[in-house]
Amino acid sequence: MFTAETLEEVKKYRPATLRTGKEWFVEYYVYNHELKKMSRKKIKINHIVKVSVRREYAMGLIRRLNIELEKGWNPFIESESNKSYTLLLKAMDEFLRLNRKKFAEGDIRDETISGYESYMKILKEYIIRNKCQDMYVYNFNKDFILKFLDYIYYDLGRKSQTRDNYLGGIRVLCTFLVERNYVKIRPTEGIAVLGKNKRGSKNRTVIDRESMNKISEYCMKANPHFLLACKILYFCMVRPKEMSYILIKHINLSNGTLFVPGHTAKNHKDGVVTMPVDLISLINDLGVMKNNPDSYLFSDKFKPGTKWREEKQFRDYWNLHVRKDLKLPDTLKFYSLKDTGITDMIRKYNDPIIARDQARHSDLSITNIYTPSDMMQANERIKNDTGKF
Repeated sequence: MFTAETLEEVKKYRPATLRTGKEWFVEYYVYNHELKKMSRKKIKINHIVKVSVRREYAMGLIRRLNIELEKGWNPFIESESNKSYTLLLKAMDEFLRLNRKKFAEGDIRDETISGYESYMKILKEYIIRNKCQDMYVYNFNKDFILKFLDYIYYDLGRKSQTRDNYLGGIRVLCTFLVERNYVKIRPTEGIAVLGKNKRGSKNRTVIDRESMNKISEYCMKANPHFLLACKILYFCMVRPKEMSYILIKHINLSNGTLFVPGHTAKNHKDGVVTMPVDLISLINDLGVMKNNPDSYLFSDKFKPGTKWREEKQFRDYWNLHVRKDLKLPDTLKFYSLKDTGITDMIRKYNDPIIARDQARHSDLSITNIYTPSDMMQANERIKNDTGKF
């Protein structure tokens, strides 16, 4: 396993000197982090014919080299900047600090910062486990990253998609390192994903009708306000992050619409979705519209209130209560209600464009992923073609 050198080792050098004879050259020694020892570098100067000019050139070259060597320059890592001597763990902390700031300002989503936190946590544990906590940024190379990804894939036994997710997170870290002049080239260049990562291979689970009925009955008794969240996710395809920011004033009962502000939306665009009768009836039954228009629809215990609650509360209640009490499989997640809603809408109206607009998909090809296999139609002109082979 890779062992990081100390900064003193990396900056070791022997000053440049002139060697004369049949071959004239300037030589100096610096620490070679690949070989883990001092290595000689030589610069030939025989191409300068006149000896007096050659000697003068050599003296100037020696002065310049020794000044750079004193500053810590090392030709074996000359592709990197002085910041490449920064401890990797420190650079990772700076990466997280920047992205936490972005999250606080609404520039990145909750699941994004949560992913970064998770990737950096596991990477940090791997670094410490292998006693590499003193490694510098320049040591964070392709070989080290591949070993870490192999650790995720083989040692921890994670799926190829999980391994690829870690690669994606590290790519973002490496982009940060380039942007902040820690390195000049992303260390992840040339590292390929294992999975095919095709758009059409979306991993989703549709909830069957029997389970949907159980969920509705359970939530109506246990927490009807959480049932409202379930119905908004199912009927309106409003994502949990977006739901956490819904205000009472975003609901228009007379028009039967729900407004989704662009600053909370995944596509950063304002959107309006339609609310069916069943959803509107529950909103009226719960007396939602009697609250202050500027209240959050889902505050404490999913009731309207002035306190903002993050989207995590939806997943937590689903996992700790709904799924657990109803003994639903792990594959049925809270977000599965959205997938189910899109699929059911396509089946009901036999028109993916309606589902596309309600789900606010940017492209019909995304909506088509949800089309049930038994609804995929044959082309009638081809089907009735009587041509022979």
